Amino acid sequence: MNVAEIMPGTLGTLDHYVETTISLTVFTAYIVVTLQTHSSFHSPNAPLRIRAAWPGLFLWRVIHEKMNPQPKEKMADEKV
Repeated sequence: MNVAEIMPGTLGTLDHYVETTISLTVFTAYIVVTLQTHSSFHSPNAPLRIRAAWPGLFLWRVIHEKMNPQPKEKMADEKV
């Protein structure tokens, strides 16, 4: 952590550290979800190209479900 607030005389800033940390964390999460064969973000055993597009497909699915809500089915033991 070569940031000026901790080690005086270095050129790094706390802003650069936070930006780098968040970017690498998001990238790592993307890689982990992409390489998993079973995930809630894509269908089981999806090909790699579909798994690699999971952020866009997931966002599309969420928007589609919000715009076209499905009516909830009543439970069998629920009285009308």
